Amino acid sequence: MAIEKLAIDFDSVYTNIYVVGSGLVLSEHTVVAISQDEKSQVKAIGDEARKLMGKTAKNTKIVFPVFEGEIVNDKVASELLKAFLSKLGSKSNVSGSKVLFSVPCGVTADIIEKYKKIAKNCGLGKIYFAESPILSALGQRIPLNDSSPCFVVDMAGGTTNIAAVSLDGVIAGVSVNFGANKICTDIIDYLSYNYGIQIGLPTAERLKNEIGSLDEFDKLSTVVNGRDVKTGAPCSRCIKASDIYEPVKKYFDKISELVLSMLKKLPPEVSAEIRHAGVYLSGVGANLYGLKSYYEKILNIQVNVAENPESSVAIGGGTAIADKDLLKKIALSI
Repeated sequence: MAIEKLAIDFDSVYTNIYVVGSGLVLSEHTVVAISQDEKSQVKAIGDEARKLMGKTAKNTKIVFPVFEGEIVNDKVASELLKAFLSKLGSKSNVSGSKVLFSVPCGVTADIIEKYKKIAKNCGLGKIYFAESPILSALGQRIPLNDSSPCFVVDMAGGTTNIAAVSLDGVIAGVSVNFGANKICTDIIDYLSYNYGIQIGLPTAERLKNEIGSLDEFDKLSTVVNGRDVKTGAPCSRCIKASDIYEPVKKYFDKISELVLSMLKKLPPEVSAEIRHAGVYLSGVGANLYGLKSYYEKILNIQVNVAENPESSVAIGGGTAIADKDLLKKIALSI
């Protein structure tokens, strides 16, 4: 059966696809393993390609076609999205489908053109675009209309979007070119410098997911394997949540500074509405233990964490593409 409408959140770290009538049907890492020869053949995609990170021989290269919210390798991005779409059914199933892509706040025309090119390569039909904070709000089922704004912080893997939005559009917003994946790179650097162990990105992500915490007294711990910085020999370390507290909170502290700065600049009537409802968090970064209480202390405002933070944008996209009146209101005129 042909797929008529779908929404795609093509982030630097995760790709989420929502099919109207079926719900969220795919959530995988935005990564490809390709051969290092003249053919550059795709050897693995998504979660399977991620398993190869740091383990490949010289004839295989790991490629991230989306970086900091921007498509940086059109060819590989097309191959990856085609492969993801093929998991939904036969090629004819998505041919001519209407699709809504989520994009960062203030997206440029050049970036939009890259999305259009990739969609065309995949055989998709009519293409729409909407800014991720608005889709996040819809995905969280926040009551939206033209006169009742909300404040959304979408902590995606490669970008962070901070915005006051209503159904009339983004009132004030900013997209910064780093996301929750920065937590992992900060953990890598911190453990190398302070604990003498070099780890890779998959291990850092596991640490973040398993013991990452904004409670500096958290006693959770786990064992990691890596390379001794001094000797180069394989080694293991027992790492506690408190050991990585500093690199974990570094990202959230930076985002909180941006949030506070934007809150101070909002019009008084918008500020009053947001003060009443609070701030809404989504994205993979919103999953971290202790974030709600940590931010409520810093921001001095109610903090609401999405029920499904990592998929809120894609779910909101599905809501929008299914409703032509809603889509007309929020789709970018590009």
